[in-house]
Amino acid sequence: MWTVPTPWSMKKVSVSLEPSHVEAIDDRQDDEDISSRSEALRVILDEYEDLQEQYEDLRTEYEDLQTELERVKNEKRLILEDREEKQELVRYVEDERTFEQKWREAGAAQKLKWKLFGMDDE
Repeated sequence: MWTVPTPWSMKKVSVSLEPSHVEAIDDRQDDEDISSRSEALRVILDEYEDLQEQYEDLRTEYEDLQTELERVKNEKRLILEDREEKQELVRYVEDERTFEQKWREAGAAQKLKWKLFGMDDE
C-alpha cells in the first residue's frame, strides 16, 4: 500500500530516462490523476516492490510444490513396487495351489512318478 511520504523524509534523485519511460510515467500520471511525475514514479516503484514480494512468495510456493511433487512421485514409485511384489506373491500362491490341487487329484502311480522324476510345470 502506498503511503504519502513527508517532504523531509524524501531524497532527491536525478535520473535520465528513455522517452518511452517518461511517456509511461506521464500516462500513469494522467490515468490516475496524479499531480506530478515524481509522485507517479513513486507509485510505480511502490507497485514494483509489491510485485517483487509477490514474486518471492510465488517462488517459495513453487519450490514447496516442487518438493511435494517429488515426495508424491517417490511415494507412487514405492506403491507401484509394493504392488508388483504383491502380484508376484499372488502368482506364487496360485502356482502352489495348482500344485497342491494336482497332487490331491493324482493317482498313486502318478504321485510315485512325480516323486521319482519331478512334476511337470504344465
